[in-house]
Amino acid sequence: MNPDDAARFARLRARARERGLRLTPQRELLLQVLGRIAHHPTADELYRRARKILPTISPATVYRNAQMLARAGVVGTLERAGSAVKYDGNPDDHHHFICARCGSVADVYLNEVGYRLNDRRSRLTGAEIQRCEVQLRGLCARCAARAAGRGRARTGGARRR
Repeated sequence: MNPDDAARFARLRARARERGLRLTPQRELLLQVLGRIAHHPTADELYRRARKILPTISPATVYRNAQMLARAGVVGTLERAGSAVKYDGNPDDHHHFICARCGSVADVYLNEVGYRLNDRRSRLTGAEIQRCEVQLRGLCARCAARAAGRGRARTGGARRR
């Protein structure tokens, strides 16, 4: 495990302990796998990777423990209609860019995300906001390049917007 992965794994383990989760061998394994993955895997991908390390682990065990880690706030989830839930093992404060065409997800680090709640329209009297999550949407570089290539072909080289 490289030093960055080891540090991420250590932060995930610490977060699990802070939240009072018992670190079973299966949970340790999932945190280790999540610590090594730079993207946002589905439960199926977590299972495939975990099984390479622990061949006896079952898909149900992976799914149940991934959900438990998410409910406890150890890992995040990204849910999109029509797609499998993706798990986020990045313990750093970050946000997400989601490609509207291919669905790829990238971590985004924003400086000073500020917001001011419109109390009159929001109707959150008495609520306590604990975190602000931003999802940026657009086309990833690959999809934007493909779209630009098609646009040039249609217009004889000029890029249309």
